[in-house]
Amino acid sequence: MATRKLNQSIFRLVVGLVMLTALMILINVWTSTSKHAQNQLNGNLKVAQNVFEQVLENRENVLYNSANVLTADFGFKQAVATGDVPTIDSALYNHGGRISADLMALVSLDGSNITSVPQILEAGEDFPYPRIVHNAVVDGGASSLLLIERRLYQVMMLTIDAPTPIAVAVIGFEINQEWGQQLKNITQLETTIEVQANGKKNLTISTLPDEMVSLALSEQGQALSWLSLTLFNDVPYVSRQFLLAEEGNFNVVITLSNDVKRLFSDFSALQMNISLIAVLAIILALCFAALFSRKVAKPLVALADIAQRISAGDYNKAINTESSSTEVSNLAIALESMQSNIRQREEKISYQAQHDILTGLNNRYNMESLLNAKFELNKPFQVLGINVFGFRSINDVFGYHNGDTCLQVLAKRLLAHGGLGARLAGGELLWVPDEHVTHEQLLEFRNELEQPIETGDASIITKVSIGMLNCPTDASNVEELFRRMNIVLDETQLSEQLLLNYKPEFEQRYLRRLSIIAELKTALDDQQDELSLFYQPKLDLVSGKVTKVEALIRWNNAILGFVSPDDFISVAEQAGFIGKITDWVINQAIKDAVTLKNAGMDVSIAINLSAKDVMDNALLPHITSLMSASELDSKALSFEMTESDLVREPEKAIQQLRAFRERGFELAIDDFGTGYSSMSYLKSLPVTTLKVDKSFVLKLDSQQGDQKIVRTVIDLAHSFGLNVVAEGIESQATLQLLQNWGCELAQGYYMCKPLPFADFIQWHNKHQSTNWLEK
Repeated sequence: MATRKLNQSIFRLVVGLVMLTALMILINVWTSTSKHAQNQLNGNLKVAQNVFEQVLENRENVLYNSANVLTADFGFKQAVATGDVPTIDSALYNHGGRISADLMALVSLDGSNITSVPQILEAGEDFPYPRIVHNAVVDGGASSLLLIERRLYQVMMLTIDAPTPIAVAVIGFEINQEWGQQLKNITQLETTIEVQANGKKNLTISTLPDEMVSLALSEQGQALSWLSLTLFNDVPYVSRQFLLAEEGNFNVVITLSNDVKRLFSDFSALQMNISLIAVLAIILALCFAALFSRKVAKPLVALADIAQRISAGDYNKAINTESSSTEVSNLAIALESMQSNIRQREEKISYQAQHDILTGLNNRYNMESLLNAKFELNKPFQVLGINVFGFRSINDVFGYHNGDTCLQVLAKRLLAHGGLGARLAGGELLWVPDEHVTHEQLLEFRNELEQPIETGDASIITKVSIGMLNCPTDASNVEELFRRMNIVLDETQLSEQLLLNYKPEFEQRYLRRLSIIAELKTALDDQQDELSLFYQPKLDLVSGKVTKVEALIRWNNAILGFVSPDDFISVAEQAGFIGKITDWVINQAIKDAVTLKNAGMDVSIAINLSAKDVMDNALLPHITSLMSASELDSKALSFEMTESDLVREPEKAIQQLRAFRERGFELAIDDFGTGYSSMSYLKSLPVTTLKVDKSFVLKLDSQQGDQKIVRTVIDLAHSFGLNVVAEGIESQATLQLLQNWGCELAQGYYMCKPLPFADFIQWHNKHQSTNWLEK
């Protein structure tokens, strides 16, 4: 490859860069000014549209006020009631004259014309827009744009009440060429109004010359380019269109057009001036580049050699250059500073590559190397995983700054005990003590970690769980250690045991949870026949009839067999796809509700919702949409929520539940008495029913303590105006007690266990006349 002198290379480089920069500036200026002009154009069109709509709204207010005065006039009402057409015409003429109305008419409630001033509507004939008349009668009034006798009117209709509606008054302004010209004078934009009926244009009103109307309409929505503006000048108008009114097959479309040449004249001049300046700048750059390249060449060669030395990793030699140029001297100083900074940065990078920046602990990757070294020693050692419960909540409540402070304090407390420490992720830490730690020492260590942390803004109390592995017994390599540490920490979360040693059965449960997640996703996506809904009846203790059922999901998997809802529901909540299960249950329950309705069975289906479901803003609209499509009313479904789930975000839960109640759905608190019940909390919840947990009902006929609790809950619910459902009934004696105490609904194996849908229908038909209290 041929070489060139440095000054020639610098000259070509500088000139090339200047020319490229100038070209980019020109392109950027052209495109920016064009875009700015386009934005200004769009703004003008938007303002014009707003003006247009405001004018129509003002005219509508005038029409409404006049119509209101007319319909409130007692004499006019009397003339309408008696059919006095001359008096009616006189009143219409006088009121229309006050506001210069172009159309004054009276229409009967069945939609036939009674009279009009001037005589635009033929008396006795049907009003051309019966649906508008119907809307006016139903709502007391209506407004619209109407095409009558090839003229466009802005019309206001109000009913004449005496006291019930006896006729409809019609008042309107004509929208014509003169009105369009007035708008043009305000907005400085050309206005074209097109009236389309039955897919055809029936009327066009425009302030443009006739020969320009079709051209302006063809440019509707046209995007301008800088080439079009600066070179071709081929777009005389830019138009924007919007739909003003729509009534069946009748549409009114407004097109606003702006003169491109007038709008963009200043931008074109600006672009030309900048182009001339850019050309002059390029010429001057050629001259200065030639002089600059000669002066810079020699010291740059020396500096290039120094840079090569630095790039090779030699940071220790001093940098000395001789140059009369301040810039080159500054460059030499910068190279010397860069050499020092690179040396420091490499040391810092080496540290950061091995440590967590926030806490100063080892990071996961460096910890892998340290643990590999310990495994190679073939000596037993302990590894403790530390997980901060609800670390995300700490960030949310106290802020990320205080959350970071918590981690830093925890890291200091950990390092104070020696050994190796690491931060794995979020609020997860790892500690390898130098010596074996006993159970008592672990308890003391955990208590020390959980001491309140003073951040200056708040006093934060942390709760940590600790999982422990004894290596190499519990793990023989780093990969196995990290995997099993995740498993034991996960087990501490699920079991809420704050200190756990690894056990092989933890891994079995962990693998089963993974299998449940994988198979459940497949069942929800591809094999929904594995899922089914069972229904358990609720006996109305007042009527003795089954009026409600609870929908309970069941899952029989080809690989896992029958999986209890207690197992896969909790896994689905942790994995983040409980919403898919809820969607499946709702869809299936609605299908079954339609079947019950068609079979003449007045039975409401109760669906269980999780806290995440309740907090989902999209769930209620989705449910109402499905029920509307299935022609079901709100009584077909009801919803049950577990009490303990709702108190996590009580304010939002109450807001969401109120939305359900406003739609007419009944709501029940499930497992009442096992969570965080309180009088104030119960009073604020917009629920209709309390469901007594079965743990209080199973032995109700023999346990006096349970009897006191259940009777108290029933009285409490009734004091708040709530119904009570008791679940877990397994004897007639229990059922009799509940009826005597005023419990409204009963559910349990004594009446019926959960049944498949078809079996439930058969059971229901068989037991319609069964007296469960005397069975």
